[in-house]
Amino acid sequence: MDVDLLRLLEQHCNAEVAATITVVPLRSPFGVVELDEDIVSGFREAPQLDHWVSCGIYVLGDDALLRFPERGDHETSTFPELAGEGRLGAYRHEGIWLTVNTPKDLRLAEEHLAANHDWPNV
Repeated sequence: MDVDLLRLLEQHCNAEVAATITVVPLRSPFGVVELDEDIVSGFREAPQLDHWVSCGIYVLGDDALLRFPERGDHETSTFPELAGEGRLGAYRHEGIWLTVNTPKDLRLAEEHLAANHDWPNV
């Protein structure tokens, strides 16, 4: 990933929230078939969807840290609580975010790294 951590921290501090999560646009792992009634009108290969997902980079204030469960998942407890209170910020990142969940992802990550020898130190 190439998240600008200083901008993330600055946005977090300016927002006066308990925590800020970095989110990235969700790309479909599948090609999408476009339909006009029951007729295929086109295809889009792995399009970007209208949703955002957490990429696992957070800025956590003291209040957020105090709420983290000793057991369980903060993404199903602490973050929903803070969101319900309007105290969970989002930092939108549209740059590089590579995951390796499938053999295809691994191949794409290897291709990216091979083509960008100086990454992530750009």
